[in-house]
Amino acid sequence: MDITKKCFLIFILFCAAGYGQVESKSECNAMIEKGIALMFEKKHVQSLEILLEATAIAQKNDWSQQEFRAVLNTGSNYYLMSDFGEALEFYLKAYEIAIEHLQTKDELTVLNNIGILYFQESNLPKARDYFLKAYELSSTDKNSNKHGYYAINLALVSNKMNKAEDASRYIQEALPLVRDQPEIEIMAKMALAENLFIKSNYDQARERALTLLPQLVGDAHADNRVFVLLLIAQIYERQQNYQLALQYARRARAASKSLENREDVYEALSKAYISLRDYDSALRYKDSVIMARDTLQKIRNITLYENNKIKFEIQNYAHQLSESQLLLQKERRFFYSVVVFGLLLFVLALWIFRNHITKQKQRKKITELELEQEKSKRLLAEKQIREREIGIKLEQQRLKNELDLKNRKLTSKAVYLSSRNELIEEIVETLSANAQVKAQPELLSQLKALSKHLKNNPQFDSFFSHFEEVNPGFSTRLLALHPNLTQQDVRFIMYLYMNLGNNEIASLLNITPQSCRKRKERISKKLDLGDGKSLAVYITTI
Repeated sequence: MDITKKCFLIFILFCAAGYGQVESKSECNAMIEKGIALMFEKKHVQSLEILLEATAIAQKNDWSQQEFRAVLNTGSNYYLMSDFGEALEFYLKAYEIAIEHLQTKDELTVLNNIGILYFQESNLPKARDYFLKAYELSSTDKNSNKHGYYAINLALVSNKMNKAEDASRYIQEALPLVRDQPEIEIMAKMALAENLFIKSNYDQARERALTLLPQLVGDAHADNRVFVLLLIAQIYERQQNYQLALQYARRARAASKSLENREDVYEALSKAYISLRDYDSALRYKDSVIMARDTLQKIRNITLYENNKIKFEIQNYAHQLSESQLLLQKERRFFYSVVVFGLLLFVLALWIFRNHITKQKQRKKITELELEQEKSKRLLAEKQIREREIGIKLEQQRLKNELDLKNRKLTSKAVYLSSRNELIEEIVETLSANAQVKAQPELLSQLKALSKHLKNNPQFDSFFSHFEEVNPGFSTRLLALHPNLTQQDVRFIMYLYMNLGNNEIASLLNITPQSCRKRKERISKKLDLGDGKSLAVYITTI
């Protein structure tokens, strides 16, 4: 906490010096500079009175830069008086002004101050949020020193939250950016030593801390020196070197100038004596911790009481200031009222006229959009319907082509069987007519068996299976409609379905074409087809 407070004071001085260079609105700027000087002299009542008057002047003249500086340093007064609630209220007002009217550097200043305020209250998540906003926003700024400063603040709060890796990353980023700022570089090195301690790199942490001690000389570095001495004491305690831990805790007590860090010093001494089993001394310092805490609380209560008195005085001064301004405002109010009333009438008439024109344009535009939308929907629907129709046709054509291909294969197979049967039949007839064959009853008997075999073709079952694969369910539908059909009738109808002629069917069935025609007539009667209806046409509908 003490490191951050020190850092905050340095940063306020830096900002005050930067703003002092502004030459415009010199009278208001001079008042703000005087208020800042009184603030650092701890003359907070006088400082707040001047800054409050400067705020009123800046608001009246719409000077955003001057209003921002006055409000910001008003918050800093309350911060230094430990009235963090009031300080936060003014910081937030300054933040609104910076966002709305000013540059990024002003927004960064307020974000950082709010982060420090939350850090002082030990609200670490909130502090980290505001430090992170300032850090991210400063990455777009050309001032690398400020970016390094915000990175150090993030490292400090990350150390306190035990996020050692995050803190280490911020420290490594900040160190090269703050080398030309010794005060801030020291804080970066202190954060690095604490980070190494958190990561249990005790030897490196001790070496870094011991290197820092010679640089922390004088009252300006008293708090930082106490912090480093306490850190070294903690390191020796972790390394179980309790004598050295006690030695550095005593040095921290001797270097302590403020009551705020006295509690941490007594706590460190108490732990060291407990480790050395000197329980009387440990208990004594434990009581000192409680006494320091009580004393600090009393001081804070006294400070709060004084702050409330200061607030009352400031409010009284603000009331007097507002009354003096109110009189001047009344004199102008009548004139302004007349002007404003006239302007309002004009603006109202203009607004009514423009509103009427705008509504007409909007209605016309809405109508055009609705028509365009309906047209687009209709065109889209028509396109989708056409695409579906084309898809269905393509699918039907594909299925038809596949069916035709398979039927052609079946037809080729059937024609092949027909040709083979005709050839075998001719051979059988030729051999049967031969006198030598007739003279051999055994050979003649085999020829008759072959002829009988042609009439009962065993390959029909194979053909039937292939036909069902190509035309699935055809025979089932056919027999469901006409259960009186025989297997030979079904076979005959299959050949007709494949567009085979009478001669081809007769050859496949080993009958004459005339018998084929008679069978067709007989099957037509079984199917109850009239004289004018073709059997071939009918079976294509099944």
